[in-house]
Amino acid sequence: MKALGAVGASVLALVVTCALAFGGWEAGWWFTNQNVNRQSHVLRNSYANQQTLRDQITQNIGTVLAITSQIAEDPGAGAALKAQRAAVVAIVCGDAAQVVGDPLNSEQAGFIAANCLAGSVSPTSQYNVN
Repeated sequence: MKALGAVGASVLALVVTCALAFGGWEAGWWFTNQNVNRQSHVLRNSYANQQTLRDQITQNIGTVLAITSQIAEDPGAGAALKAQRAAVVAIVCGDAAQVVGDPLNSEQAGFIAANCLAGSVSPTSQYNVN
C-alpha cells in the first residue's frame, strides 16, 4: 500500500513538472512574440522609415501629376492611364496612413486631404476610377 502511495506521488510530481515545463515554454513564446511586436512597432516608427514614406509620397504625387499630363496630351490612352494613376494614388494613400509624428508638408497634406480616406482612395477623389 505504501508503495502505491510513493508511485502516486512520483506520478503527480512528474505531471506537475511537465505542466511547469510546458507552461514555461508557452510563456517563453508569448514573451518572444511580444518582443517581436514591440521591435516591429519601433521600426515602423523609426525616423528612417518615416522619412522614406514621406519621400515616396512626394515622388508618387509627382507621378500622379505626370500621368495627368500624359492623359491631357493623349486622350486615346486615357482609360489605361487613369487606372494606372488611380493605382499610384492608392499607394500614396496607403503610405500616408502609415506616417506618424511630424505632420506632412502642405503639398502632401493637401493632396491627402483631397484624395484619401482612411488609407484608401476617397470616393470623392478626382482620381477615383469607380
